[in-house]
Amino acid sequence: MKKSHFLQTLYLQKPLLLILLIATLSTLPWIGLGDFYTKGEPREAVLAVSMIEKGEWVIPSNYADEFAYKPPLNHWMIAGLSLVLTKGEVTPFTSRLPSTIAFIAMIGVCFMFFARRRPVLEAFVSCLILITCFEIHRAAMTTRVDMVLTFFLVAGLIQMYTWYEKRRIGQLISVWFLLSMATLTKGPVGILLPCMIFGVYLLCQKENFFKAALKCIVAGLPALIIPLIWYYAAYEIKGDAFFDRVFYENIGRFIHMQSSDLNAGYELGHEGSFWVYFAYLASGFLPWTILLVISLFFIKYNKPGSLKAIVNRLLSMDKVLLFSLSVVVISLIFYSIPISKRSVYIMLVYPFLAIFIARFFIYLADFKPRAVRISTWILVSIAFIALLVVGLSYTGVLNIEELSHNFSKRERTLRDMKIFSDMFLSPGGFGLFALFVLLWAIINSIYLLSKRMNVKILMAGFGVMLAINIFLDAYLLQGFKNTYSSRPFAEHLSQKYDLEGNVYVTNNLEKYNNLYGLNFYLHNIFQNIDIAKPEKGYFVTLNRYSEQVQEEYSNYKFTLLQSSDKYNDLKDEILFFKIEKKESPKGNTN
Repeated sequence: MKKSHFLQTLYLQKPLLLILLIATLSTLPWIGLGDFYTKGEPREAVLAVSMIEKGEWVIPSNYADEFAYKPPLNHWMIAGLSLVLTKGEVTPFTSRLPSTIAFIAMIGVCFMFFARRRPVLEAFVSCLILITCFEIHRAAMTTRVDMVLTFFLVAGLIQMYTWYEKRRIGQLISVWFLLSMATLTKGPVGILLPCMIFGVYLLCQKENFFKAALKCIVAGLPALIIPLIWYYAAYEIKGDAFFDRVFYENIGRFIHMQSSDLNAGYELGHEGSFWVYFAYLASGFLPWTILLVISLFFIKYNKPGSLKAIVNRLLSMDKVLLFSLSVVVISLIFYSIPISKRSVYIMLVYPFLAIFIARFFIYLADFKPRAVRISTWILVSIAFIALLVVGLSYTGVLNIEELSHNFSKRERTLRDMKIFSDMFLSPGGFGLFALFVLLWAIINSIYLLSKRMNVKILMAGFGVMLAINIFLDAYLLQGFKNTYSSRPFAEHLSQKYDLEGNVYVTNNLEKYNNLYGLNFYLHNIFQNIDIAKPEKGYFVTLNRYSEQVQEEYSNYKFTLLQSSDKYNDLKDEILFFKIEKKESPKGNTN
């Protein structure tokens, strides 16, 4: 129990240091484990490749003739970190590092903000919820702009609140900088949404409407200067094509325009109603949604009272809580307007909703401890089952691969079970470490559960979930990612063929999927066959498009040279052809 004593001492004396340590250990050591295995990560990472290898620092290309229409701050960070850490080689680690740094910074900023204005325990628990919940943890571990954007939005809003509280010019300058960086990460939403939230909060504080509007203008308008420089430079390079994409992404989605209206060449996708965000929040806050559901059977319900009484009670609540509620409500309303709705859009909500959940969890630990105990036992049981399965598989008592054939005939499922079976038989150094962490968390939780230490049992639940995340990131997901990566096929092609300036693809998302993973691992060498119109070269497509492609490009002779297996980011065989333009019939000038 010396470790527990150390953590308790650190919590009492240096809680900020402890929460930053937990956030770092939950993410940073594991982000380099595993290749890219989805289309999203390599699509972002390859932009940094274009910056470093092609010098396209303003508006880089990411697939054949496709260019980035969103601001490049995240990609500048990836490129900069790659130049410093890996001599210019963009890797999964350097690509994911900006998200992880943004996550750790967000945890620190949120803790300092709430701990100075609310009880330290509330701030600490809210940060533990963020560190261990599904949506935020996933975003911190992947190469996407969403975590970086969320940090700048959260930090910007907190500085806006602090500026309103203390009225110091230094805080206002930091607001301008943070909102500028948010805009340089994903566009005008980085200024528009924080100003809307801040304005509503000011009105809730009974500020005059025109004074509130003026404060929002003072906070937001100067933040436009730096982003506008980039937008102007990008427009100078790409012209109307860039303007159309920016308009479609930032305004078209809000007024429900179709891609055909601007010839965008792709649909926004992820369409849904406003209610889908509640499902996203329920899944995104897992596993703590479980405790929230369990608590429904332990709390007493009172009549809410009249609407006027509810509004008065909300307006009279603690200022920090009212500000947090404003962030949650305005963000959900704002993101309900666009036609597309994704779970990552509302990540800004999580830190400010987590403070309410933390207050409720502390209440449960003090007055309804059975709910907390049941939740912790559920997590301990999940961890124990995982440990037991690995142990039985390693000793040969349980054969996961054979057992899976009794429950499923689906090829993908059977393949997944084989991956895990092989990993259980050879856990390796990371696997042994992850298993030890999981075992330690189980033993510690069972000890605390036996002692009936209510708040510590809540903390034990966080510890178990932290261990489960490490078990997944350091052990299970590593092999899974590598199996479904395009890297092995890319390396095979690079070693066997000269691929310098002669590899062609289609780039029409309305008809064909793009091979972003293969493109990244081949260092962004693809060219659009419709634009290049080569006499000969190589062509890459998926097996499901083979006949369609050969029919569409019937003026070429296709000779199949190589094919991959189905286990990649697109779940289909990748076909590698040699192409050569057929001779035109006499009299045909085409």
